[in-house]
Amino acid sequence: MSWKAEMTRKTPLVVMFLCVAVVVSASVAWADEADEERPESADGIIERALELNTLGFESGRAQVDLTIFDRQGERQERKMDVRSRRDDERSRTVMTLTDPAEVRGQAFLFVENPDADDDMWMYVPAFDVTRRVEGSQRQSSFMGTHFTFADLESRDLREATYRRRSDEKIGEFDVYVIEARPDNPEESDYERVVAYVRKDDYIPIRIRYYKTDGALDKTLFTERLNETADGEVYIERSTLRSETGGYTTIEIRELDTDIDLPMSLFDRDEFAQ
Repeated sequence: MSWKAEMTRKTPLVVMFLCVAVVVSASVAWADEADEERPESADGIIERALELNTLGFESGRAQVDLTIFDRQGERQERKMDVRSRRDDERSRTVMTLTDPAEVRGQAFLFVENPDADDDMWMYVPAFDVTRRVEGSQRQSSFMGTHFTFADLESRDLREATYRRRSDEKIGEFDVYVIEARPDNPEESDYERVVAYVRKDDYIPIRIRYYKTDGALDKTLFTERLNETADGEVYIERSTLRSETGGYTTIEIRELDTDIDLPMSLFDRDEFAQ
């Protein structure tokens, strides 16, 4: 399993985190495998991280809180019901806003396309209409957060070249530092993405996103871990901070990885019902 393949799952941000990118688990199995050799290459480290750090469910549901602070310090809160399923080597995710009342019922459908841009659809209940998210809309803010729609897509990291940089120390943790550069930079919003992965358990504790001019754009921080009933550790709380001011915090309130969601939920004509 390679990072390029696994990233297409958006485990369910993207982005080694979620869409909910955010559902990532940690395993301490590596500590019991002293006879195995630690990977040294960038691809090997990320492959190992994803092998150990994914819940790996085919069907799951989460209740997620979003807290958004803009550069003026104004606060907004959003609550989402997130359902995700992987079938036929494709991931499908539906996010439905449940609070506040003025946005309740607004929904988004994300369908992975291994060889093309992912399909994104938005349902607007006020007009009872479903619209495709495409073109310049992909660079716009997702629900007022510091994520863009493009951030929730897998293509940038699926089609990338990886390089291991010098190891670092963040707080008390020794970390691997892995850089990903899109193979087609003219089609990407970022020049590069740099992941900081803890050596002891392969949890990504920081991910930095750099704009096409090379300047740091934003950083995703892991802030709190939790465990499922089966003892799987996952990232419960993370925050994306923008260099231009403001941040978005993502917190998983409830997580169910033992649920069988029907494929009909992820049909374009049915997901908003």
